[in-house]
Amino acid sequence: MSRHYFDTSHKGFPIIVVLGWDRPMRYFFLTIEKPAELIDDAMQVEDDHFLYSNLHETDPFGHDLDYYREVLRHFQIIVPESLFREAQSDAERNVGNRLTRHQADGSFTELGL
Repeated sequence: MSRHYFDTSHKGFPIIVVLGWDRPMRYFFLTIEKPAELIDDAMQVEDDHFLYSNLHETDPFGHDLDYYREVLRHFQIIVPESLFREAQSDAERNVGNRLTRHQADGSFTELGL
């Protein structure tokens, strides 16, 4: 899997958005990690670790990046376009095992495994 991390906040709590490409399964995924004390009425499944996970969806594997843009919009979470651009690039090249941390200005750093 490629994983693109972005640290931000939601309702005053720190969260981590992770967008990526699953090479073996050939699908995009999105998770919004949260602190345990953050509970949101909009969550489909109450989970101690995630505000949102595509695995909680009825069809967890059939979504494109525009779908995940809408999910983030629903939660009023703004992420840099670089997350989407790099995840799309990973899909086009079928990249796995790539980790990056993105900044609000669109820059990012490749992380070691």
